[in-house]
Amino acid sequence: MPYRNRLVRPAFLAAAVVLSLTASAQCRSFAKNKCVPELAPYKFNETFNAAQLAPGEEAEVSLTFYSGQDYRVMVCTHPILGEVNWKLVDENNKVIFESLADEPKHHFDLKAANTVPMKVVVWVPNKGSSAMVHVGCVAIMVGFKE
Repeated sequence: MPYRNRLVRPAFLAAAVVLSLTASAQCRSFAKNKCVPELAPYKFNETFNAAQLAPGEEAEVSLTFYSGQDYRVMVCTHPILGEVNWKLVDENNKVIFESLADEPKHHFDLKAANTVPMKVVVWVPNKGSSAMVHVGCVAIMVGFKE
């Protein structure tokens, strides 16, 4: 392998890692500054769940809701993505709540009767064909009442 190729490959790998870390930090900053205040009057549980998504992509987060506690589940997206679809499903994949991009609801409040595991599934709708793919932060936030 020529000397130049031995330097180029690690440089590309390092650049990819730096870009990934930068995107993650920007997403965390977006969620902290824009999304956390929107949880009020619920208190943020300090668990950060976010992903950089593009149209056609999906993300899923497993959560546990504890008996007797009031919760707010919120999906907060960067404006570049527009509205997203999301749903809260129980351990049997029964839909507890669903928000679709054409009739968006940004949060859902619930009181857990029992301690239950659930999943939040978020997917970004395709908006037709475009030469430019927009990637944006999607944060899944959970708040609780004290």
